[in-house]
Amino acid sequence: MKVLEKDDEFYSFIGQSKPTIVEFATHDCATCIPIEKKIDEKFENIEKVKVYLDDMPTLRGALGIFNVPVVCVYFESKEFAKFIRVFSMDELQAKIDRLLEFI
Repeated sequence: MKVLEKDDEFYSFIGQSKPTIVEFATHDCATCIPIEKKIDEKFENIEKVKVYLDDMPTLRGALGIFNVPVVCVYFESKEFAKFIRVFSMDELQAKIDRLLEFI
């Protein structure tokens, strides 16, 4: 999974006209590593990135993310779904499938 390092990279990435997945994490987040692996395995055909919030504190504040991991689905710069800490890959898949029905 690619890691974004600048705020403008993040905003450019989520502005795509296709569903995108962003995993928000911190470098010391132990539960973030297995989530990244599961997302990479299950969503091979969807663009996805990781954002380390301790490297981009202004983004953390702008998005109001206080706990990690957080996984969001974006489409054309809009947040379509947000999962905080505990969720299943099936829930994430269902949200993406629902979005794909409308685009």
